Amino acid sequence: MKTFSEFIAEAAERITMARVHHGTLSDSAKQIKKSGFKGDEVFAATHPNTARGFAKLKGENISTITMLVPKKSIKEKPEKGAKAVKTQGQRGIDSLGRRHYSIVMDPEYASKRIVNAIGTVQKPRIPKRFR
Repeated sequence: MKTFSEFIAEAAERITMARVHHGTLSDSAKQIKKSGFKGDEVFAATHPNTARGFAKLKGENISTITMLVPKKSIKEKPEKGAKAVKTQGQRGIDSLGRRHYSIVMDPEYASKRIVNAIGTVQKPRIPKRFR
């Protein structure tokens, strides 16, 4: 018989998409959802509390933006053409045995992966094989 932690770890390997969160001020979050990310890079974390912690450094009225990213597109090390790369910091394992990490993404790529409040992908729609 498997323990709960073993069951969660096995299920996590079968999931093809990673849900990542970007923490920012609420006003900025509204603008990002309308017109996408701007700048050179977008930082996100697989644990929402990590994203909220970074957002609190900017101010009190915070919000998180959730994105769905195919796990196969997240690279361990920077390489030419990589759209999402794991960072060296903010790694850990939560109480359920899930591994958490932070990533940095291309702003255009991140903008296409934004999920709205009810969990459906806004623009563009992700093919079923990646869900």
